[in-house]
Amino acid sequence: MPTQPLVFGPFALDPDRGTLLRDGEPVALGRRGILLLDALLKRPGEIFTKTELMDAGWQGSAVEESNLSVQIALLRKALGPMPDGGDWIATVPRIGYRFLGAGLGQEGRTAPHQPKPSLAVLPLTSLSSDPEQEYFADGLAEDIITMLSKLSGLVVIARSSSFAYRGLSVDIRTVARELGVRFVLAGSVRKSGNRLRIAAQLSDGETGAHLWAESYDRELADMFTLQEEVASRIVGALKIALGPKETAQWPGIASTGTTDIDAYDCFLRGRAMQRGATQNADVFRRTSELFRQAIDHDPTYAAPYAALAMAMGHAYYNRWTDDPEQALAEARRLVEEAVRLDPNDAFPHGVAALVSSYRADFERWASEVEIALTLNPNFAPALALRAMLNTYSGETSAAIEDLERAIRLDPLFSQNYLHHLGVAHLVAGKYETAAALLRERILLVPNTDMSRAYLAAVLGLLGDDEGARQVWGELMAIKPGYSFEEGIGRTPFRNPQDLNRIRSGLLRAGLPIDCPANHPRG
Repeated sequence: MPTQPLVFGPFALDPDRGTLLRDGEPVALGRRGILLLDALLKRPGEIFTKTELMDAGWQGSAVEESNLSVQIALLRKALGPMPDGGDWIATVPRIGYRFLGAGLGQEGRTAPHQPKPSLAVLPLTSLSSDPEQEYFADGLAEDIITMLSKLSGLVVIARSSSFAYRGLSVDIRTVARELGVRFVLAGSVRKSGNRLRIAAQLSDGETGAHLWAESYDRELADMFTLQEEVASRIVGALKIALGPKETAQWPGIASTGTTDIDAYDCFLRGRAMQRGATQNADVFRRTSELFRQAIDHDPTYAAPYAALAMAMGHAYYNRWTDDPEQALAEARRLVEEAVRLDPNDAFPHGVAALVSSYRADFERWASEVEIALTLNPNFAPALALRAMLNTYSGETSAAIEDLERAIRLDPLFSQNYLHHLGVAHLVAGKYETAAALLRERILLVPNTDMSRAYLAAVLGLLGDDEGARQVWGELMAIKPGYSFEEGIGRTPFRNPQDLNRIRSGLLRAGLPIDCPANHPRG
């Protein structure tokens, strides 16, 4: 039986006939475009991963991702702009696309907005003869990122994405295109004794041309002022309009919070290790010691208190100590001190939100994450924390919007946000999208256990018992002692029905979700 045409705005798509009409007149669109548009229209407002769309458009044939990009571009050209000037098809960076069609409810649309200047700060190349000084160069660049992130009129890509280009010889235009920014800051730093030399260049990502370039040769003790100078030059070059509060803070918006070089050095060393690829009990102990040394050097320095609180929170969650509850209690005490010492720094408030999430203190979780985002609108981890709060509270539309924004700010770290996006769509009852997002996350993080646990539940809810059992088998191979109660069951869903629905998906597939074996949480 022929299907009814899919109508949106002035268009009508008839997938059976392979036609698209605008106000009754044919629109030139190839077969691939018809197949892609048909898929997008059947799940308006939902994210389609690139893999899903390639399957829909090429029906199982192996194709390059660039073919999808070309077809989406042709499809956008054929549809033209929406009445409000935006695209019918929105890009979700590094993940896929979603259809924003006329007649969709608020859940499927995002409010139109004026584009802001966008910037990526690449890691400063360390020219020191000591290769271990790289952490120092990273610290200088990251503090410039933090300063600029506080400006509401500027989109600043998170360091976890911009630092992925460390050591790579890439064209500025390529970086700008891959991160979705207009401007790129690059440079180098040489630390020698008590002298510091920094070279910085701000470039236009479309042309590759320098907007300005400057070299600074200063005493090491002047580096905090130097960071502000570089940030101020960027603000001036990009003609960023500052709000009244930002004007009052600038200059003097430095994120370091100390003038003690030794304290700052210990903090940078600890932070570099805390963000390294390897995280385990030994790394936790070493980073904790460095943060404690930073506090000893400057007891009024808020950042190491917050970083140590984060370390203790992770130790609680991953069971890296013999007394996890004591670790969580210490994390709470440390972050309270960090907030007291520097209430205008977003980082301690973000850690306070994280610690509150472990304690299932929803009220504090909500208030701290809002403060963090008020102080730093570009703080991607805080957006993810707010998204988790909204997911566990059943507010999935808000969660999805925050996670998509976090991906925009931190596109190369999207594997972390993919998991939470999948869970948000699961709670929203959008099981096909949830399954696609969780599968995508598993491709990026092959040893993940939690994404597999959720995916098995989604497949059970979709009636794919065989698929659920296969994913569960992979999960048990990775973590033989996994049980639902010690895994998903620990997540703080405010509505017990949401958790019960996830459990029911596993039970429908006949999976033995509870394992009696003792094992560490994680």
